[in-house]
Amino acid sequence: MLKKIQHIKKLGVFEDFSWDHEVKSKSGAVQSFVDINIIYGRNYSGKTTLSRVIRALETGSISDKYGSPSLNLKFSDNTEVAQGNLKGHGIISRVFNEDFVRENLRFIT
Repeated sequence: MLKKIQHIKKLGVFEDFSWDHEVKSKSGAVQSFVDINIIYGRNYSGKTTLSRVIRALETGSISDKYGSPSLNLKFSDNTEVAQGNLKGHGIISRVFNEDFVRENLRFIT
């Protein structure tokens, strides 16, 4: 299970995101993902970018339109995946986002 997104740099609205500095409880403790997580926010706040980061686990790459991003995801078994090892990590991930719809459900668009 995905525990946290360690960092995202130069990807969409995330210029220099660090989980341990940004995702904390009211008491200041670093939070992790749990079994069910809801991500919400205003338009252009990074929701689609986050879905693309997680979908990259499935597709094995991040779109070239982002230039040279940097990312690192940490899982509950302490496995880490960065953009350099998006292929062959053995983690099963499925994301149903606008990219999936565009690539797989052409009859809708």
